[in-house]
Amino acid sequence: MCLLLTATAAPAAESVVWFVDGRTLVVESIEVDGEVATIVLVGGSQMIVPAARIERHHGNAPRVAVTDPTAATEPWFHLAGPYAETIRGAAQRHGLDPILLTALAEAESGFDPRAVSSKGAEGLLQLMPATARRFGVRDSFDPAQNVEGGAQYLKWLLERFSGDEQLALAGYNAGEGAVAQYQGIPPFPETQRYVVRILGRAKTLRSGSTVAR
Repeated sequence: MCLLLTATAAPAAESVVWFVDGRTLVVESIEVDGEVATIVLVGGSQMIVPAARIERHHGNAPRVAVTDPTAATEPWFHLAGPYAETIRGAAQRHGLDPILLTALAEAESGFDPRAVSSKGAEGLLQLMPATARRFGVRDSFDPAQNVEGGAQYLKWLLERFSGDEQLALAGYNAGEGAVAQYQGIPPFPETQRYVVRILGRAKTLRSGSTVAR
């Protein structure tokens, strides 16, 4: 009887942690002891943070179906949380690095599928309505559609700028017209910081370092 119960038991549910800065993280478990919180990440890695950084946490988050067990052990997969498989699938379909797409989603919305910018950009990858229509996105607040459209746009930009990630990211932020006009990264402080931030995050993720949102 014990063997039968062990073999048929469902895997433990994951938990969601909300940080005070608005970021969220899907984890295996979290234990708060006084001023310290011990978080076990999906895949088994552990991180310890001040409990004051955590706004709240909740168990029984829906478990993401993992189709690539190898990817599930990588830092970018942990960072993307419940959107990791969506990002992985879109990256695979369009020949993109899922790490770059993850860093882009983090910079654009902090993985908030309901995010709306002051300029009207929407969703995880902050698609402007015109860009969404251009790439066939009907609902920018649907994570799957948004990531698919954003991945298509990033792929188009990479092809437009001969695979140059810096120029592609600059185009994503400031528009491909601005990159063409200045024949490089436009002299806009926001765009320049944006490119450095995303490529820096991607470099950290590629190094295998454990990161949190």
